[in-house]
Amino acid sequence: MAHDSGTGRAVDRRSVLRAGGAAALGTALAGCIGDDGDDDTLTIGALQPLSGGFAAWGQAHEAGLEFAVEELNDDGGVLGRTVEVETTDTGSDAGEADTVFRRFVERDGALAITGPVSSDVGLRTRQTAEELEVPLVLHMAGSHTILPKDGRYTFRMGSQPAVTDVLPQIELIEARGYDTVGAVIGDYEWGNTLEASLEALVPDDVELTTTTAPVGEDDFTPFLRDLPDDLDLLVATGHPPGSIAIHNQAIEIGLDPDLTTGAGLPPGVLNSGLGENAAAGFLHLHVSDPYGEAFTDVAERFADARDERFDTHEAYGYVTGKLIAAAAEAAGEADPVAVADEIREIEFDTVFANPLTYTEWGEIDGLSHMLSGFEAGAPDYYPDGDWRLTETFRSSPLDGFDPDEYDFVDD
Repeated sequence: MAHDSGTGRAVDRRSVLRAGGAAALGTALAGCIGDDGDDDTLTIGALQPLSGGFAAWGQAHEAGLEFAVEELNDDGGVLGRTVEVETTDTGSDAGEADTVFRRFVERDGALAITGPVSSDVGLRTRQTAEELEVPLVLHMAGSHTILPKDGRYTFRMGSQPAVTDVLPQIELIEARGYDTVGAVIGDYEWGNTLEASLEALVPDDVELTTTTAPVGEDDFTPFLRDLPDDLDLLVATGHPPGSIAIHNQAIEIGLDPDLTTGAGLPPGVLNSGLGENAAAGFLHLHVSDPYGEAFTDVAERFADARDERFDTHEAYGYVTGKLIAAAAEAAGEADPVAVADEIREIEFDTVFANPLTYTEWGEIDGLSHMLSGFEAGAPDYYPDGDWRLTETFRSSPLDGFDPDEYDFVDD
């Protein structure tokens, strides 16, 4: 595979780092850099939020990633080499994530990096990925500003930009013939972008009312009372940290929308937090397909191997591990630049509803999104469970987010 001169220099630099001790890097640096040069091992670095507010995401992603790597190694590894996951708990600290990213590359010769959930961490590590020319697969980190169109090393997985999250909700509104929509908006970039998307994309004959609440708010009743009493749809995706409380408090004050669209939290977190209101019209937004045969097969193997449940966010970690491996095999070499090139070109059948493909700048392209409700009972793939997801709505395949197509979105 041909590379331009800039790519060639980056590959040479990584080769020197792996050799450990090149004079050009200086004696002190050489003494700090470990030798990844175990030719029998390939490393994936994981920047996981295993503590703090995003810990539930990090733990689920890590479990899925580890299981993917176990399966890869049981099947002979990648390029004939054993794959290992090196994980650090970043606590969602962007500076710490940047430092660890560099250490994974310089000390361990990491083939790729994954894990960020926070958009702040995603923004910082995207810059690191571009600088070091090492692929980064985000877990969540949904800010639309993370992926500029000239970027080539960062790729989305679970969370999509706010505009893309709104599109399946617009299709739902049209399919159900809803007339009245209300939204609670978090007063920060994600919420403001989602509000602008709703205002631009909700059909003209639908009454849309929005109300804005602080990010740290936990009492949403004053804001909910600003919304119409006859809501068909309550949009809580605009305030992800508050989406559980928004749904529960809406029911408490008798607002009683037909459906509530909520944030993409791990479904176990949603079901626990919603309690008896979980089955009262709350919808989990996700892109993995728990109703497909491929998902069921993986979930059953996961349960057999770990005696644990495999859900939408474990799926994101699992797909990440298999994606990196498939790209390396397609490249025929353990070169991060070549792996990034192959990810951009890949058409990868996995536990999503459609084959996984990417735009040149790393947005997922042509993927159907799902809105799922909750009901009591175990899913077929985990008989010990006491709740399961039920498919409420599946979007058409959606184009990858292109900021040039949406003039209402600020950079």
